Amino acid sequence: MPIGRLAVACVLPALLLAGCGTSSAAPPPPSRAVGTRLDAALPSRITDLPFTDSAGRSRHLSDFAGKELVISDAMTLCQESCPLDTTSVVQTARAVAPGARRDVEFLSITVDPQRDTPARLAAYRRLFEPAPSNWLLLTGSPAHVRALWKYLGVYVKRVPDHSPAPRDWLTGKPLTYDVQHSDQVFFLDGRSHERFVLSGLPHLAGRHAVPARLYRFMSDNGRHHLAHPGPMAWTPKQALHVISWLDGRKVQT
Repeated sequence: MPIGRLAVACVLPALLLAGCGTSSAAPPPPSRAVGTRLDAALPSRITDLPFTDSAGRSRHLSDFAGKELVISDAMTLCQESCPLDTTSVVQTARAVAPGARRDVEFLSITVDPQRDTPARLAAYRRLFEPAPSNWLLLTGSPAHVRALWKYLGVYVKRVPDHSPAPRDWLTGKPLTYDVQHSDQVFFLDGRSHERFVLSGLPHLAGRHAVPARLYRFMSDNGRHHLAHPGPMAWTPKQALHVISWLDGRKVQT
């Protein structure tokens, strides 16, 4: 599946990162074997795009200037990759030490704005209770969502759903379409510069890591990915190392 300008499909198998906060020295850069390292400023036409969070509040990436951002693509009706990605992002957000939380924000932004309303995002967030305060879910107009993901190089394509149609985990209604998308997590520093990208599915510790209601909604393929992570699967520990590197200090509990 195409994954855009960063060519992160060429990432080598993920390796455990050495020196994850075991010393008072600044953490070393994450290995290029884990993801893609870069230093690219986001333009104002991207940072000023308007989004809406699960509480109905207006949000822009520029609102978080001075903070490190972890941005992931998400979709409440995804049955394969998103339950794994989102669970890993939430685990990472929970593991960030309380004193560092004001400096790090986690944004899960939909690839399906037609269905992912603020109310629906709020219901999805409740699946992860207690949801960390430094994790937000965002939606927006189709044009603004498309502009963000196109710029970041995330592949998004709406396709008909398979038959028999799966049923919405929230409403019980049959689904009429799916959204294919690549899976990436973007790390931005306090200057709104892209600094690192993790690509592909994460490695989670067993089925109980995923909220039960979401696990029941997952497809056979999604459960297979959960049970059998591939050689390039990234971990929350690796995500925490990237954040510590950006921050210049250990940020995990």
